[in-house]
Amino acid sequence: MNASSALLEESFLGAVLTSFADVCVVISADGLIVSALAKPETFSADLCASWVGTPLANQLGAASARRLTEKLEALAQNPATPSRRPAAWLELIHELGPNHTVPIRYALHKMPNEPKFLLTGEDQRSIMEIQQQLLNAQIALERDYEAQREIDTRYRILMDFTDEAVALVAIGSGAIVDINHGAAQLLGYSRSDMINQPLSRFFKGFSRESLLSVIDNGNHSSAGEIRSFESRNTQRSLQLTGKIFRASGEQLAMLRLSDTVEGTVGDGQLISGLRQLFLKGVDAIVFTDRDGTILAAGETFLNLTDFPANSAIKGRSVAEFLGRGTVDLRVLLDNARRAGQLRMYATKIKTDFGTQLPVEISATWLDDQFEPVMALVFRNATNASTVRVDQSTTPESNMSNIVELVGSSTLKDIVSETTDVIEKICIETAIELTRNNRVAAAEMLGLSRQSLYVKLRKYGMLSKDDD
Repeated sequence: MNASSALLEESFLGAVLTSFADVCVVISADGLIVSALAKPETFSADLCASWVGTPLANQLGAASARRLTEKLEALAQNPATPSRRPAAWLELIHELGPNHTVPIRYALHKMPNEPKFLLTGEDQRSIMEIQQQLLNAQIALERDYEAQREIDTRYRILMDFTDEAVALVAIGSGAIVDINHGAAQLLGYSRSDMINQPLSRFFKGFSRESLLSVIDNGNHSSAGEIRSFESRNTQRSLQLTGKIFRASGEQLAMLRLSDTVEGTVGDGQLISGLRQLFLKGVDAIVFTDRDGTILAAGETFLNLTDFPANSAIKGRSVAEFLGRGTVDLRVLLDNARRAGQLRMYATKIKTDFGTQLPVEISATWLDDQFEPVMALVFRNATNASTVRVDQSTTPESNMSNIVELVGSSTLKDIVSETTDVIEKICIETAIELTRNNRVAAAEMLGLSRQSLYVKLRKYGMLSKDDD
């Protein structure tokens, strides 16, 4: 056995070489493996022994085998002496089976006085795992950065384009963290001049205690207790409501500024006019949720029902104020939700003192928002019979029809027939308004359920299934 063949078989030299290299291989000039030694965690001793006498290219992938051949040819043609020739580095992929590869970074050394090469390699799997972890971490950071940019963009658009005037204030210092242009215009300053400035600087008689009271009112108190503060620059009396939250360990307050007389800056003339119409319009306007619970009511509704304050009716069902109670409410809700609106629904409204007034109600279903609401407009119909004359029901308009019956029927039959027509029209209308709810229709017409079925059968308005 020559010296190069026994180089890796010497226990001492093998231990020295594997102390700094994971794999050591001696190959001939034509690429045959003369000797091989590796650490157990890289290649087993039996596997290394099976390599001896075979081409190293057989243990590699096609691309790695080609790189090894090119590198050996280049080293063979290099006239430099082995002592002066630097080590040639080469990364090779060992293929041990399907989906089982081991990347090794080899240093190729030309052995002196014989045409053989010593390859000392370093297992790259741990390095590749670290590189993959770093790459995954970088990708995650990039995704977080993009997500943060998207959230910041949405937040900025929301702040700039909302109709509400809002500001973010730090609880500890009372300084303005952020404020949108609508709130800045209400206070008469530019947004850039207000950032990081104390909020108290822009109001008369405002302090940190005032800020805390605003937040407390916004969280617990009713709308009647919201405090107003005068702006130093514009002298406008502004109402402040607030909500406290915590972000990154710091307590912040989201404040909303509003002017109950002129509305917010973003409202414009239309919304400001609608606000005044709601508060002071001739007809009473009420907003309810999808179940008929009152969310807001104008001053005219309070006058119509004789209630002293908005807080006395807010949160109550509008059915409590209607003459037929839940029957009227169900008719309003069902028809408004189905058709989008209901016009001139006649009923009575109950006042705080128990009296009832005739009203005409128009309902509109507003479903273009997260929580659909129903808008009700109440019109006092006490004098409607004397003010409004329906031409279609006057004796003159029906005279021609009645005259045609004279001579062909008796007076008793003529009166009976016209009464039946009116009665049938009323029943059909009640059935349509209640969406074929016979109990509700009977209550609306002031009939018992049995009497209603008798009349339905009389006019042929019952199907065979109903019979």
